[in-house]
Amino acid sequence: MTTRSRLLCADRRAFAYILAIILLALFTSLAIVYASAANLSLRSSENYGGALQARLAAEGGLAYMLNRMDAVRLPGSTSQDSFPANLSAALSAEFDGTANLAGQHVGVSGADVVVPAITTPEGSFTSRFAWAGEQKADLTVTGSAKGAGQRVRIGLALTPHRPAVFDYGLASKGQITVSGNAKIVGVNYPAEASILSATETHADAIVLGGNIEVSGDLYASGDGTQVAMTGSPKVAGSTDPNVIAQHVHLGVQAPDFPEVDISPIAALATNVLSISNPHDPSYSNVRIAANTNPTFNSDVVLNGAVYVEAPNTVTFNGHATVNGLIVAQNSDQPLNNCQITFAGNVRANGVEALPDTPQFAEVKKQTGTFIAAPGFGLTFAGNVCVNNGSMAADQLTFTGNAEGTVRGSVIGLKDLPTSLGGNVEIYVDRQNADQDPAGFVNSFALVPVPSAYTELKGLE
Repeated sequence: MTTRSRLLCADRRAFAYILAIILLALFTSLAIVYASAANLSLRSSENYGGALQARLAAEGGLAYMLNRMDAVRLPGSTSQDSFPANLSAALSAEFDGTANLAGQHVGVSGADVVVPAITTPEGSFTSRFAWAGEQKADLTVTGSAKGAGQRVRIGLALTPHRPAVFDYGLASKGQITVSGNAKIVGVNYPAEASILSATETHADAIVLGGNIEVSGDLYASGDGTQVAMTGSPKVAGSTDPNVIAQHVHLGVQAPDFPEVDISPIAALATNVLSISNPHDPSYSNVRIAANTNPTFNSDVVLNGAVYVEAPNTVTFNGHATVNGLIVAQNSDQPLNNCQITFAGNVRANGVEALPDTPQFAEVKKQTGTFIAAPGFGLTFAGNVCVNNGSMAADQLTFTGNAEGTVRGSVIGLKDLPTSLGGNVEIYVDRQNADQDPAGFVNSFALVPVPSAYTELKGLE
């Protein structure tokens, strides 16, 4: 091979090397570009996936919270100032101690109520409640997933709600005992006379003995509580234990009990009674002063509004006729110092029995209630004939021969024993009861407003 041929071959090899290096650099650059594009696409996909999961967490969390809010009730006196404390207490009862919160607790942050993070398959969500104006609140749920966040918000209306305790003929926060020959029967249908105990202090929430009759079902809401029966009780129309068992409901949701506000009625009781041995044949719109401790030994007629200040032990030994309603002042006095006892013959009529005169004009508007006595024990021990509205006291005792129709419910306001014994016969007419009985304050339900739903971007 000539020198010229050798030089041409060398040039060709050099050119090939240079071309190979150029092509390698080009392909490497393209690979880097493609890798960067792929990484960017992957990150974009991951970010999109995270945003989608965060949104699902937020929307799923909102649906979950609204479902749980069905059972939440706030006191009827709730205002902007009391909203955080009242709602946090209600939500704590609903959520604290549950697996969802995993040891966390509902809390108050500033003026807002916060439910801590709850984990979901999509991520997690937190919930924040804020006052949003008169009788309104906002619920904001923040969903989080893979570093992304999504918030959704819905308005809630504080809507008056008739306390669920009025769905029972007899309901008490304490243990209920029905014994002897006592009866509690529905007037229009059996379930009107259903019984519920919400006691947390007695394993036997409801105790039935003797030859009693309960036309409705039996409900107990306390954890681990039960119904105990001896004798031959008749429940839901049957004495067969297997049939009765079908009408016993344990571990049910505790109903909300009403607040009692007797101040509008107390204002109508303007005639003060301050002697312990009253002897007048009748009293109208009477206020029994604290520590009077009167005993009515002779026949007496009480017309209009009767207001019993605390402390007081008021006893009716003779024949008493009540045309109107009785209310009592709530206090922290010992219960044995705050008692209303009907030991003689009693006839109780509603405000409709009052004459159409000016002194009773306002009282006749206070319908649907016979007795509202928070802070007091109430005992019927004689021959009682009732044709009146709902009754409520901290402790209730019916014995002797009490009989009558209650157009509403009988309610024990504290976790104290409620008992029906002797030959007591209570006929419950809830169908014709006043749906807004005087002295009882409706609670608030938090009702979602669909038109107030908003999607908010990102985390707060």
